[in-house]
Order: sequence, then structure tokens, then C-alpha cells
Amino acid sequence: MNYKIGVFTAMGMLALLVSCTTKPELRTHISDILNQIDTLSYTQPEKAIHIIDSTLNNSESLTALEKTKLTFNKGEILFLNDNYIDAINTQLSTLEAFKSLNESYYVGNCLITLSSAYLHLQAFDKSQEYALQALNVAQEIKHEKLLSKAYNRLFYLHFHLKDYSQALQYITKSDSLITKSTDTTSIIATKSNIASLYLQLKQYNKALENYALAMNLSRHSSDVKTLVTVLNNIGFTYIEAGDLDSAKKFLKGAATLNKNINSINAAPFKGLGNVFLLDQQLDSASYYYHHALTAYHQNSNFKDKVEVYDKLVAIAILEQDFQKALSAQKKRDSIQRIITATEKDQLLSFANVKYEVKKQETELQYQKEINNANRLLFISIALSLLLLLITLIVFYVNLKLHSKNKASALEQKLLRAQMNPHFIFNALAAIQNITLEGDPLKSSQHIAKFAKLIRQNFDYVRKDKISLDKEISMITNYIETQRLRFNNVFNYQIDISGVDDSTKVFIPPMLLQPFVENAIEYGVKDKKDTLGLVTICIRKEGSSLFFSIEDNGVGRNEASKHKRISETEHATDVFLERLNRRKKKEELSFTIEDLYNTDGQPIGTKVSFTLILI
Repeated sequence: MNYKIGVFTAMGMLALLVSCTTKPELRTHISDILNQIDTLSYTQPEKAIHIIDSTLNNSESLTALEKTKLTFNKGEILFLNDNYIDAINTQLSTLEAFKSLNESYYVGNCLITLSSAYLHLQAFDKSQEYALQALNVAQEIKHEKLLSKAYNRLFYLHFHLKDYSQALQYITKSDSLITKSTDTTSIIATKSNIASLYLQLKQYNKALENYALAMNLSRHSSDVKTLVTVLNNIGFTYIEAGDLDSAKKFLKGAATLNKNINSINAAPFKGLGNVFLLDQQLDSASYYYHHALTAYHQNSNFKDKVEVYDKLVAIAILEQDFQKALSAQKKRDSIQRIITATEKDQLLSFANVKYEVKKQETELQYQKEINNANRLLFISIALSLLLLLITLIVFYVNLKLHSKNKASALEQKLLRAQMNPHFIFNALAAIQNITLEGDPLKSSQHIAKFAKLIRQNFDYVRKDKISLDKEISMITNYIETQRLRFNNVFNYQIDISGVDDSTKVFIPPMLLQPFVENAIEYGVKDKKDTLGLVTICIRKEGSSLFFSIEDNGVGRNEASKHKRISETEHATDVFLERLNRRKKKEELSFTIEDLYNTDGQPIGTKVSFTLILI
């Protein structure tokens, strides 16, 4: 629902911008400049800001109110175009200026913009602080429009926090105030926000009722794009309600209006793709998803393209056209790589890894050259000693190499065994059950997660180190797949502390999975009395990284009565051997603790160990 809230946030801010451009104290030519800025704020924001800066540079003839009003409008334009940090800095200075001018109405508007910007930055405490200040100002000056905006701002905050009951109270207050006005744009935004809230509460009739009011108002306005947005939202509401025929009707209407006004909007096509996928009309779903991709290509919307390609992969798998699935997956992955490539730190990390590999190869080559030189030296000294020495060296090197290759092969084999056929078949069976139950959208989501887990296992098993964020992503996908297998009989929690950037912390791959698997298979899966919980704690302590995997399951003693635990012990031996090969004494930190309550009853198991990062 974020895209719906975002659209109407922008509409509300535009209404705010328009409402703040006329004041009797402003001279006519300044009012004309502000009116010109209004028309450019969306279509040509850079030009609008240039006009404001040029006017402020010639500020000798401007009054204090005119300077502050121009700066305020600049902050609004920055906010409307997603420059939230610059908008905050601009409006903080404007806020103090309006306070000194005793302009309470504009003080309230500044506070509302600050609350909106901080909400987009997910600084919820700051957003609430400024919204409540705006509410106090509006109540003091008894300004209904400002009061409605303050209530609306508090609605957005609680909506994002998923506190829907409180959000409903605020938006209802806003609606009671805004309905009395003639501000059609604000009324449409408020009705749509109410509908979005009811949609989250799954009260579809009330959601459609409010969307219908917004649609009727949009039809009588000249803003066709707003009408398209409302029609699109109605379509998505019908999808949620399970009325696919009605969803098609409104989404096709939105697509037709977009075509009439030559607007690039992929949302209706994406919605139609979802409808036909749910209706198991795979050809039509694919057709509309490709239309959505065409629109996304023009907008360079990479994240949405990745989402659509995930759907196309799922469709191809359902059609058993694995070549098409592979082609779509390759395109999806190429776009994902574009997104990833924008992160400078990841590129630097990749460069560092390549440097380390090259350094090791150079050192190995240098060592070989030394060995060759020594061999020639021994030949020149004595043939017999040389033959004996060569025999001993060859025997020793071969024995060491054989031992090393055997250990490496065993480790790789056991690491790959973590994604064993038993687990794969059970996971696929669970996904098949969802599909047979008539929920292809949910099954496609699980297929995408499962495919990502398989890809992660085969990618990471060939690496010596991976970043902590990749390890967490892989273990999260693994746990979600296990939850699907066992019908959500347990929950999980991952707590990370002390790590500033998980993309810069590197650890051996797939360390956590054996112990998480044990916690699920031998602990929480068979828990009867309460819901199982697996907790993973990761804590950076200086140059070390502490890990613990804890479950509230039946305990090892109880599990051993019903299940063989030899595989668990074998996986532990391999884990300790992997730590031992790092030669940092990390294996000494490894502990397995049986947990008991005050009555001596088993209440779970806790595994912990520490890695040295340097």
C-alpha cells in the first residue's frame, strides 16, 4: 500500500503548496512568482528552484515575510521531489523565521512538512514530535484546514507503524474537517487514505465505498491522473477481496485512461497480470506483465522490474517451460546486478577479494620457483642424496596434498549435503500443496524464495568467505522454507548488534545452517504445548563476532529418545574441523548447552561460538 499512500501524500502536499501562496502582505509581483512556481513544482522542479534562488539573490527589496515564504516554497518543492534531507534543513531554518514573524499558520505548515520528511526517512519519533507540534498550533489558532492536515499526518505515521486502530481515529477526524471544505484534491486524498486503511483491515466493502467517493470526485475534476490512481487502487482492492472480474474491469479502465492521456504507468498492467495469474490464465498474465515491463523500462524502475520478472519465472515454471523460466531468471538477475552495482562498498569489497586471491596465487608461484631452484641445487651436490630427497619430498607433498584434497572434498560434500534431497522434496511438496489449494500467487512467492535458497547454496559453497548480510539472507530463506514445510509451527528471530555494516564483515559460509536445522528438526518442530521459537543472536565484540542459536524445544535428551542424532554429531565434527582449519583457536569457544527451567525440566538448547575477524 506504500505507493497509494505516497501518491496521496504528494497530492496533499501539492494542496498545501497551493494553499500557502497567497497572503495579503505579499506584493503582487512576489505572488505572481509564487504562482509560477506552483505550475512548475512537479513538471520542472529544477527550474522552479532556480527561480526562487534567483529571486532570493536579489533580496535587497524583499521583506522578511517574502524571503521566508520563498524559502518555504523551496523546501516544499524539495520534499515533493524526494530530497528529504535538503527539505528538512530548509524548513528548519524557515520554521524559526516564521516563529519570529509570529506567522502561526505557516509555522504549522512547516511542522507538517518536517513530520512528512522524517516519516519518509523512517525517523518515526521525530515525525511524531513535529506532527503533534503542528496539531497544537492548529488547535491554538483554531484553523480547521491546518488541523485536518495535522490529523492526516498522524494518520500516515500510525499507518506506517501498522497501528491501524489509532490511524483510523486520526483519519476520521481529518475527514470530518476536510469534507466541509471545497478543496477537492484534499478530499480525494483523504477518502483514498481511508479506503487504503480499510483495505489493510480487510474490510473490503468499506474500502470500496470510500474509493467510490474518491472516484466520483475525480471524475468531476480535470485531474485524470488522480482518477487513474483511484481506479487502479479499486482494482487492487477487488484482487484482495477475491472478485477478479471486477478487478479486471477497473484495472482495464485505468489502463485505457493512461493510454488516452499518453501517461506511462505500469501499475494497471501489473495489477492485471496479478489478476490473470490468480485466475490461472497464464498467457494473459504473461501478456500484461510484459506490458508492465515496457512501462518500467521507460521509467528505469529496476526494483519493480525484478518483482515482475519473479512472476514471469513462476509462470514459466507452472507452464513447465523451464527454458523460458531460465531466460526470465537471467534477465531478473541481470537487473538485480545493476541494482547491486550501485553500491560502492560492495564493489570495493569485491575488489579486495580479487586482490587477496591474486596475492595468494603470486605467493604460491614464488614458492614453486624456490622449490625448483632448491631441487637443482641438490642435483648438483649429489645424485643419490637428490634422489632420496626428491623421493621424500614427493611422498610428503603427495601425502599432504592428498590429505588436503580429501579434507576439502569432504567439507564441500558435507556443505552441499546441507541442501539434501529429503529437504528439497519436502519443500517442493509443500509448495505443490499450496498450488493445489488454488493459491498460485502464494506458491509463486515460495518458489521464488526456494529458488533463491538453492542458488545461494550452490554459489556460496564454492567461496571461502561471504559477507554477513549474505549469510543472514541465506539462513532467513532457509528458515522460511522450513516454516512452509512444517506449516508455521514455529517462529524465529534474528538479533544483530554492534555491526555497523554487515556487507563489510566476512565469515565462512553456511556456518549457522546445521545448528538452525538441528533446532528445528530436533527441538521446536515437535513442541506441543507452546509455539516453537528459534533465536539467532549475532553480536560484534571488538575484533570478534559472537554467535548463538537458541531454541525453546524439547531438549536433546527428549529428542534422542525418538530420533537418531548421529548426523547431528557428525555435522558438529565438521563444523569444529572447519574452525580448526582457520587456526585461530575459535573451536575452543564452541559450546552446546541444555537449557532447564527452575523445576529441572528441559526448555531447549543453546549453541554458541565466536569468530575472530582479524
